[in-house]
Amino acid sequence: MVIGLTGGIGCGKSAAAACFAAHGFVHVDADSLAHRALCLPEVRQAVQQRWGQGFYHADGSPDRPRIAAKVFAERAELDFLESLVHPLVADLRREAVADASRYYVVEIPLLFEKQLAPEFDRVVCVACSDSVRLQRLQSRGLSPEESERRIKMQMPMNHKVKNSDYVLWNDGDLPSLQRQVDRLATQLAAGLSA
Repeated sequence: MVIGLTGGIGCGKSAAAACFAAHGFVHVDADSLAHRALCLPEVRQAVQQRWGQGFYHADGSPDRPRIAAKVFAERAELDFLESLVHPLVADLRREAVADASRYYVVEIPLLFEKQLAPEFDRVVCVACSDSVRLQRLQSRGLSPEESERRIKMQMPMNHKVKNSDYVLWNDGDLPSLQRQVDRLATQLAAGLSA
């Protein structure tokens, strides 16, 4: 079983993924795969040709804050970077979930934006109120303006909720989220054995 885990920025996808991992699901993080793709020589070369030097450190690793500032300020630049990285991430993701005997939870923020739902057995959305999202993002060091900008670049939360098979509401604390994942993981496992 391969679960697609999505939701808005600041909703708690990583916390939910960790809860699924505690139930034996293998956690695959699309953001980590994107980071790996950014390190590939062909991506680095294309980025430097378009944006110039300075978006990678001397050791060849990407300057992620600088890249984020560039792409979240200009939609065309985000589209450019995604056109480079997303096909590579898709290949890495398929490799990561190749063992059919395992259960996987794939944390993928842009699951609906990139029309990836058909690739998963079930889609789970982690959602919360906008006020909680903003508070979480600001606790990570983002300004209110940057938080709003990043939220607006994603699909509206109600669309993600409406199109998901299951929704985890994460306005509360971690134990509340854990209890929801416990129930859902049990339900999913029961459905597989039925």
